Amino acid sequence: MIFSSVVFIFYFLPVLIAGYYILPKIYAKNILLFLLSLVFYFWGAGNLVVLLVIIGFLSWFFSFLIAKTKLKRASLIIAVCTFVGILIYYKYLGFIIDNLIYAGVKGIHQVKMVTSIGLSFFTFQAISYNIDVYRKNHRFEKNPAYVVLYITMFPQLILGPLVRYHAIEQQLKKRVFELSRFSEGVKRFIIGLGKKVLIANSIGYLVNQIMASDITMLSPSVAWLCMIAFPIQLLFDFSGYTDMAIGVGKMLGFDLPENFNYPYISKSITEFWRRWHMTLSSWIKDYIFSPLAMQMRYLGKAGIFIALMVTFIVCGIWHGPTWNYIIWGVFQGLLLGIEDLFLLKYLKRIKGFGMIYIWFVLIMCAVLFRTEGIHQALDYYSVMFSAAKEGALGLNAFVMNEHIFALILGVFFCIPITIPAKFKTGKMGAIIQTIGIALLIIIFTISLMRIVGDTSDPFIYFKY
Repeated sequence: MIFSSVVFIFYFLPVLIAGYYILPKIYAKNILLFLLSLVFYFWGAGNLVVLLVIIGFLSWFFSFLIAKTKLKRASLIIAVCTFVGILIYYKYLGFIIDNLIYAGVKGIHQVKMVTSIGLSFFTFQAISYNIDVYRKNHRFEKNPAYVVLYITMFPQLILGPLVRYHAIEQQLKKRVFELSRFSEGVKRFIIGLGKKVLIANSIGYLVNQIMASDITMLSPSVAWLCMIAFPIQLLFDFSGYTDMAIGVGKMLGFDLPENFNYPYISKSITEFWRRWHMTLSSWIKDYIFSPLAMQMRYLGKAGIFIALMVTFIVCGIWHGPTWNYIIWGVFQGLLLGIEDLFLLKYLKRIKGFGMIYIWFVLIMCAVLFRTEGIHQALDYYSVMFSAAKEGALGLNAFVMNEHIFALILGVFFCIPITIPAKFKTGKMGAIIQTIGIALLIIIFTISLMRIVGDTSDPFIYFKY
């Protein structure tokens, strides 16, 4: 089940909201939220919903061992190894076996993987909770029901935001249900729905059409357009989901953390990772980079460089079991390390160059993200940096007015837009508020029309 679907909007969400606000007590609301979260996950992952509950309970159990026994360090190591092991088994085992077979190892056979959607997100949440208990950054939660609900809660389950337990603990136990917060949640959900359906899906259709063609027969202009369009599609697809998740959370009385802050106006990769997928960036900084950098602090700048490389190789592997993602992680770590060593000060001095630099990096990395393997990525780079072949497919073969309009909207909304304070009060403020409500109604109506008419178009980050 996805947020931008008929089933979710017309059936699941109304049933949840109605039942949620009919029930008077917080514990009853939590039970309903837990049960419907299992339904939500079962809809997309089937019997793997059992794995979700097991991870939730194991997260609490290991935190109990860490907090209440003398085997604190051993319990944490076992906890991390358990969750990483689950992640490897369900997501990376096939990749590992395929590479062993390719390397010539005998006596092993390929396996068919059954991927659990969202597994990378909720295993990371389980790991962070246990590490926080071990570090005493957060106290042990005596009631396992809260930890299990934290892991299974559907708004942030599949794609995040990657929520820390301490950020949501008090909201699990006591929430304020206000009309203003509910209406803000509805507004946020509609904005996210519009991002996904009207911008990401429209651009995605163009990208998919190009990628479905014979890469070697694309003209360089088409190849470049595709990889300029794909980062815009990815941003509005993922941030659209995040907006909808935050919106649903607000409808239920939760305040989930923000995840994006206009990343495409960044002027360096360092700044980009402060703006893109901020909850993941914060997670890898706190639980991977900082401990590594601390251990290698005696190496000075070289230690930071190594820590960045290791961190982003892990980040690349986290995104998926392919060499494309691993190379992407190496590329990100290398650039961050070079920026830390010397490049960042030059990027700050040369006005305008930072934006050109960041977009060139985005486009080059988009090839690794969108192609299926190293060979296809190399073929794509070859087309981008070669002259057009005779008979190559040009822009007219793919681009329609709808795609141009969606791209213009995407570029426009990549830039922060603020309304002057003087327009937020008095008659002008009332007019702007009325226009805003009207626009939301139009976005919601057109989005619903598109949803009803289109086939299912899952979020790109579901595979992570």
